[in-house]
Amino acid sequence: MPRRCLASVGLAVLLFGCDSSSSVDIETPGFAPAAVLRAVLAADRVPTVRVTVSRDPYGAPAEPGVAPPTPAGAVVSVWRDGVRVETLAHQPQTCYRSVQTSCNAETGRTETVTSGPYDCGAFRGTVPIVPGATYTVRAEVPGLPSANATVAVPVAAALAVADGVAPDPDTRSLGVTVTDVPGPDSRFGLIVLREYDRFSTSICRRGGLRDTTIVLVGTAYRYQDRFGTADPVLLADATDLPGDIALATFRDATFRDGRHEARLTLNRQPRADVGGTGRLTVQLAVLSTGLYDAYRVAGVALAADNPFTEPADLPSNVVGGYGRVEAVALSEATVEAP
Repeated sequence: MPRRCLASVGLAVLLFGCDSSSSVDIETPGFAPAAVLRAVLAADRVPTVRVTVSRDPYGAPAEPGVAPPTPAGAVVSVWRDGVRVETLAHQPQTCYRSVQTSCNAETGRTETVTSGPYDCGAFRGTVPIVPGATYTVRAEVPGLPSANATVAVPVAAALAVADGVAPDPDTRSLGVTVTDVPGPDSRFGLIVLREYDRFSTSICRRGGLRDTTIVLVGTAYRYQDRFGTADPVLLADATDLPGDIALATFRDATFRDGRHEARLTLNRQPRADVGGTGRLTVQLAVLSTGLYDAYRVAGVALAADNPFTEPADLPSNVVGGYGRVEAVALSEATVEAP
């Protein structure tokens, strides 16, 4: 085992009163690189899988905001219930080590300077994921052990949404009904999406940047909104403060006869930087167990000022490598502008 010399850390000094001039030798495990798999298989959609190579945790820190490269020669296959379905096609995508943009006030054009281009693409399939089936994703990277992960794909739940009576003119109320499929305890994530058709931004023009409103034509665009509720089921696992929720995670173990009705409230007007159409969509995700845990861990980490208030344990489910392969089944219901 290699021995690495770690200088005394300020935290240790505070806790134990160590002499800052001393050092200590700590035996650390040897590092062997392995494939890293990242994917969320969505029912009724084609699979997309990202493959990278792990890095030495005691080596140079990862560059913030820089995606890891895709290893050359990697081959990714998808298996359903033990039968090979297809080999995913590599879709190249160029990332950069650094990107700097500036506005040329004389020409009115945005100038971009990049450095260190590399491939950070994903692997994409053509056969949609079958709900209720068990899938294995396998990656073969030259020079590394074969890596694979298995996950059961959930079945989507029924969702109905209707306008309700709002408590005041500035608030909109939604009635949400969730009906789960029979079976074991399901895990859900619920969000609200707000449609918009214009937004405000700064655009490079001669003379410099100018605030401009861009009107979108054709495809509707949506962003995730925040909502409030007093429903005890939706609040049971909520990591945000009640009344200001971005994602409600909950289980059907608290349902009665596999059905639950909840009430949501949200602002009638959209954010100041976008123009809304008034159309709202509630999206319900039935989550695999690992994906549910990931949302819970991420919610605690983002919502708490103290990261040690709860353990952030998100182990890998990849055999022969690292990462997570999880699954989701989505259903949506939309209400039009009042």
